[in-house]
This record gives sequence, C-alpha cells and structure tokens, in this order.
Amino acid sequence: MTTKILAPHYLRIEREMRADLPTVWRALTDVHELRAWWAMPVCDFTPDVGGGFELRYVGRDRIDKFTWTIWDINWRIGGFWEYNWLAGRVDELLSLNEIEDGVRVGIEHTGFDSFGSDAGKIFGYHKSETRARLERLQQWVEQRMPANLAQMPVV
Repeated sequence: MTTKILAPHYLRIEREMRADLPTVWRALTDVHELRAWWAMPVCDFTPDVGGGFELRYVGRDRIDKFTWTIWDINWRIGGFWEYNWLAGRVDELLSLNEIEDGVRVGIEHTGFDSFGSDAGKIFGYHKSETRARLERLQQWVEQRMPANLAQMPVV
C-alpha cells in the first residue's frame, strides 16, 4: 500500500489487488457486494451520476452520504462525502488501473479545508477509514471468483 499525504489538504492511498478489473468494479458498484464487504450498512443506493448512497452507523444518529459525480467506462468513480455530524464536504476520486498481477486501486481525497478547524479531524478519519476500506475490499475481491465466471450458467 502506498500513501501520499499533504495534510490536511490532500490524501491518496493505493493498494494492489490480485483480481481482475470487472471483479473489483462489481465489488464497488453492485449494492449487494458493497454491503457485504464494506462492514457498514449501505442504504439508499442509486448507481447513477447524481445518485449515491448513505452509511448509517448502528446505534447512532450519524450518517455519511456519498454522491456520485463521476461513474465512467474508464474504471473511475468520483463524488463527494457529506456528513450530518460535521459541516463540510470531502471530494473523492477512486480509480482502477490494470497492472501485471491484478488491479491497483487508488483513492484520492481533497477538500478537507471545507471543515475549517475540524479539517485535521476529518483528514484523520478519512486516512484510517480509507486504509481499512481498501483492506476489506482487497480481502473480498481476492476471495471472489472473476466476474466473467460468476455470470456463467451452471450446467
């Protein structure tokens, strides 16, 4: 895993995974798979630009909301996070790149300065949450069958 930090303004974390692009893409864009590996309730999923999803924390009134601004054929997903527990917005761009042994997943965050004095707090939250998210995603996709095999009928 590589991490580029220009705290508290920019954060990029990359992780290499032994899986094919369609398998990783499916884990990120299929609501059932997303719910399975994220380890947090994913609600109100709408897979289109302008749509998004919410993460609701069990036993709390806390909601993290992600809104899509990019969802394209170049294996990129982008959007922004908003929170009901802090005022501000973090932009996120997730990109997938094919490498020799699999896929490199990169997540880039900007916009922490919109949180004012809470910028350091939300930066630290995204740093630890993004690392954990990529680790869970890696475990999920490396244990799943390739997307093209998952679609084959059973005979």
